[in-house]
Amino acid sequence: MKKERIAGLVPAWKIGGAVLAFLMVVGMASCGGNNDPNSVKLEVKPELGDLGNYITIENKDVTISKSEFEDDGEQYVKLSSTIQVKVNPAVASDYSFRFDVVILDKDLNEITDFADYTIDDMSDYDFSDYHNYLPAGDHRAVMNESGSKKNWDGKANAMWEMIREKGKYIVLKPSYSSAKFVEYTGSTPGSSSSAVEEEVEVETDELEAASVGGEDWDSILDEYEKYCDKAVALAKKAQAGDMSAMTEYASLLESAQSLQKKLENAGSNLSAAQATRLNKIATKMANAMM
Repeated sequence: MKKERIAGLVPAWKIGGAVLAFLMVVGMASCGGNNDPNSVKLEVKPELGDLGNYITIENKDVTISKSEFEDDGEQYVKLSSTIQVKVNPAVASDYSFRFDVVILDKDLNEITDFADYTIDDMSDYDFSDYHNYLPAGDHRAVMNESGSKKNWDGKANAMWEMIREKGKYIVLKPSYSSAKFVEYTGSTPGSSSSAVEEEVEVETDELEAASVGGEDWDSILDEYEKYCDKAVALAKKAQAGDMSAMTEYASLLESAQSLQKKLENAGSNLSAAQATRLNKIATKMANAMM
């Protein structure tokens, strides 16, 4: 089992990417925010059914971003978005935790269905028939869908423009209508939750012995936290219309690029305390991006 999975962390390479993505958000805010042709802001309307007994959608609204990237010489379009979810109590299901999406206009007329959101769940095959579960606490539902730009140009792009022009609400529903949900207790003997605890203990011993990795991460976590605080402050200035944020943005971009390299090269060995701290910093950054 991967260490990032056990600790509930965003792997270092994804954090580095999030650093630059956050700066893009700041830059867009400085240039006009909601008028950006590559993003759309929608009001969230959850329709969770029985799942609503276990989770709460924290967002009142959400932003969907469109970007382009190249892979092996071909251009792609990517749609991305994040929704904050609180789970209480822990919940298990016979299906994965995924939300279908429908976009509505201001009169609640359907415009189109859209890319879905997925919550990264865990597995316990000893827990009855409900193998997928979410522990109690904060989680993120993520939209991350990409496709060839050749297929995007035309009908798909026209639909995007219609959503930007007329879209008002985003409806979230569990993707599997037959899915069942129960409270997850994790008390079954030999369950994966027990195995996770044992593996964490073993890995903690190993990580504490790796003093070099610990020293690297302590220093990098200090720098990352300072960056996060500065980026959040800059975002607030940009959203308030302070154009001086553009000057500070250039300086912060250099810091982000340097920090990304360190995050990628530092390795993945973390003590339990470092893992907890990294998760808190990453969560603070994600919340500020909303």
